[in-house]
Amino acid sequence: MTSSSAGYILSETLHSLRRNPMLSFASMLTIFVSMVILGASFFFMVNANYMASTFESQLEVSAFLNQDITPEDIERVRGLITVLPEVASVELVTKDQALAQFGQNMGANQSEIIEDLGGVNPLPDKFTIKTTDPQQVITVAQQVETITGVKKVRYGPGVVEPLLKFTQWLRWIGVGIVILFTVASLVLISINIKLNVFSRRREIQIMKLVGASDTFIRWPFLIEGMIIGMIGGILAALTVGYGYNWLVEYLTMTLTFLPVVHNAVFFGEVLTGLILAGMLIGALGSTFSVRKYLRI
Repeated sequence: MTSSSAGYILSETLHSLRRNPMLSFASMLTIFVSMVILGASFFFMVNANYMASTFESQLEVSAFLNQDITPEDIERVRGLITVLPEVASVELVTKDQALAQFGQNMGANQSEIIEDLGGVNPLPDKFTIKTTDPQQVITVAQQVETITGVKKVRYGPGVVEPLLKFTQWLRWIGVGIVILFTVASLVLISINIKLNVFSRRREIQIMKLVGASDTFIRWPFLIEGMIIGMIGGILAALTVGYGYNWLVEYLTMTLTFLPVVHNAVFFGEVLTGLILAGMLIGALGSTFSVRKYLRI
């Protein structure tokens, strides 16, 4: 492409933006709305997955040991638990540690608690077990329960099963929302760009009849689509960015128990992705829409 051709294409692109301000604004607004919807749904999916992972990470198996168990047997039980393939970590909580934690929760020290209990610590030693996969909590609990020296096992029966189902549904809902809004955004953008190109079909056909190449005709529409997409993407990134940041601060102050993603690097990557996605959609939409009117 010569410099004169490049200059003409650039000037024609700018002229088209000025000549059709309403159509350009409508296209930009369509991309803006679509990218806001897409960005918001993506943040929802990521937070749904993060929330599910956080809830699942809190699942653990507590294996309470016999009161008269010896230190040697404790290490034997630890070894048998550790070799299970589904086990990620095993932590011993001695009866003294358990009593101290209980006293801290009750606002009293260990000696006061023991005195109130008649000088005897009734709490057993226990192992706190984390699994490699939260779905394996029940399986690990059943295996640990059969080990000699383990008195009883607790993992929250009646709570774990519904929680795992809830987190699985939470992930599927997040993915479903992203897919739904992505399809809706693409359809909305496609219709708007086709209308924009349709309004200029005679211009395309005249250029074709006077001998202009398909590539030469496409370039102004391609650049125009990229410019409109970039503007729409930038506005969407600012809207989603400020909106999500406000929402995170609000949830952090009001619903402190609710885990939300607040990673600056990830945040920047998503907003940059919205801008690039806007440019790409604008460019591809214009290119494919023009192709129909080049066949004369």
